[in-house]
Amino acid sequence: MKLHEFIPLNSIFINVDVDSKKNAFKVIANFFEKKNPNLMGQITEKLNERERLGTTTIGNGVAIPHTKVDGLEKTQVLFIRFSSKVDFSAADEKMVDMVFSIIAPETCQSEHLLILSSISNFLKKKDSIEKIRKQKTAEDIYKLFEAS
Repeated sequence: MKLHEFIPLNSIFINVDVDSKKNAFKVIANFFEKKNPNLMGQITEKLNERERLGTTTIGNGVAIPHTKVDGLEKTQVLFIRFSSKVDFSAADEKMVDMVFSIIAPETCQSEHLLILSSISNFLKKKDSIEKIRKQKTAEDIYKLFEAS
């Protein structure tokens, strides 16, 4: 599965200002809630709940906060590149500047795992993280996701 198959262009955000992990989750939730107003307030709470189980960082300045939400119809994914780095308590102690965030329906069994796997496989490719950081626009990042 290629990233553009589940991350549409209108779900890629760059130069997003956040100053903490808590604030990052509020911003992530805000982007999701614009598409899902019926979930107002639930997403931030669920992301924080999941993060308390253990950090969602995967290293090299990347995190994949994810959660399941009751009342959601379909799995949704966002990509966000922050304008500055944020402390996510990463095991490698690197600050996070890129986030792939996934929300899935509470009843979802495997789709979110397939998406996590696809993101992970993309990020394992040589230089993929640096290539994303070098892109200047959301359109450029989307093209990179298409080519992956």
